[in-house]
Amino acid sequence: MKDVARLAGVSTTTVSRYLNGSLSKMSTETANRIKDAIAKLNYTPNAAARQMVTHSSKMIAVMVANIDDYFSTELFKGISSFLEANGYIAVLFDSNASLDKEKNVLKTITSYNFDGIIFQPTSSSMENINSEVSFDTPMVIVDRDLDTTRWPQVLTDNYQSARNASLAFKKQGYEHVIVLTSKIDSVSTRRERYLGIRSAVQNTDIIEISEETYNQKKISQQIERLLHKYDNKKTLIFALKERWFLEFIPPLISKGYFNSGEVAATGFADTSTARAISPHSKLINQNPFLMGGISAELMLKLLRNEKIKEKRVIVPAK
Repeated sequence: MKDVARLAGVSTTTVSRYLNGSLSKMSTETANRIKDAIAKLNYTPNAAARQMVTHSSKMIAVMVANIDDYFSTELFKGISSFLEANGYIAVLFDSNASLDKEKNVLKTITSYNFDGIIFQPTSSSMENINSEVSFDTPMVIVDRDLDTTRWPQVLTDNYQSARNASLAFKKQGYEHVIVLTSKIDSVSTRRERYLGIRSAVQNTDIIEISEETYNQKKISQQIERLLHKYDNKKTLIFALKERWFLEFIPPLISKGYFNSGEVAATGFADTSTARAISPHSKLINQNPFLMGGISAELMLKLLRNEKIKEKRVIVPAK
């Protein structure tokens, strides 16, 4: 920086202002001289040195529950887009739906100089968070309704959106629901969605699918057995996440299960893929990109010590 200042004929303070984007405090001519000096000297600011002075890395750790899920990738895109527009970098970590891995990754994150954490927990338990994250760590929880007022949370109206969808199909005569879900008791979002379905339709069957390993053929056969068992009732297949919709609905479509109108499918879907596969299906969209952007906005407010009026932000699904 001293070499740049010497070549441009300015002080190191002026160079620092230029590097931090404070161009209003200097003339265009001065800014251009600094720019030329930086180019001639091939100068690159030392990020580690800057962190030591500012106590800020300008990096936010983003931990998602499973990068295989479209929700998680769209969530990260929303977070990254907002942070980059405000001079921060989002760094992605994946717990792969494993509590043990989540704990280890949290331990890794907290040992490095991240300014904050935006976190989609694997479960609704506070155990890993309490054991690995200090109380004063800036953190935003997303897509999980945790029993805490310690950090801001960004959520979807899971119960109401699932209930609304179920009631809409019930009006069309669908009296039986097959619920496709990951382990239902471990995460608040799944419980809320299931309770929303049950509040509208009592005749429900749950098929739980392992996030880590499952037999696609065996689960498809299980779905078909239930369809034949209730072939005198109109049946709705309700996927609580897009991954299961994409995995199990296409084979049923190819076998003609949806041709008669006696079987329908719906679920939470956050990309256009599910709609392309089944264009006539009515699906629920949570807008994870927007949820990510809101999470990032809340993170910046925490870092700037700005007042947060509402610590629970609900983004209604459509």
